[in-house]
Amino acid sequence: MKIYSPDESFINLEQVKLELERFLIQDEPWQSPPCPDCRQHQPSTCSPDCSEAAKALSIDPQRFPIEQNAVALVYELNASRVFQTCWSCEGHMREGEKNIWKLPQVCFYSQAAIYPKLISSHLSNLYIQKCLQYTWHLCLTEISQSIHITYSIRPDLTHVEEPSLGLMQNDLKTISKDLHLRLKEEAQKLLKRI
Repeated sequence: MKIYSPDESFINLEQVKLELERFLIQDEPWQSPPCPDCRQHQPSTCSPDCSEAAKALSIDPQRFPIEQNAVALVYELNASRVFQTCWSCEGHMREGEKNIWKLPQVCFYSQAAIYPKLISSHLSNLYIQKCLQYTWHLCLTEISQSIHITYSIRPDLTHVEEPSLGLMQNDLKTISKDLHLRLKEEAQKLLKRI
């Protein structure tokens, strides 16, 4: 079955092109820190492994620093300069139970509608290349505290009988590895198609 693309009267391709070009010229983390509250930016060491990243990326660093297994993805999304994270969870088990209580996921806002497509393509590529243990999706997410469109990256466990939190957390690391660079590669591919 052929899936038709919307015509140019519905989607402004010139605007999409400008948004992709704007994304490609965003600063790299070594040029300016992606952490809003960074006080010790060192170009040679700016990375998700920074000892201060979990606190510097959080809006409530003392009570709720970004959890260890989610910090790399939160960092990379913010490093892209076109996404702003608003909530994250590394996933949790309830003490004494074997079922997963909270799934790992990261929620964020996007400056333009085309940018989440870059993430969706990246997730698909990782799954096709068998780099992920689970299928991960980009979803629209309802956060009642915000009027803005909110997206989340989360695993799809629809056909999984016994999911492993550890494997999902490993997937988080795989997804986040050099994410802002992988998204720029996806943006360049899309620009060639316009």
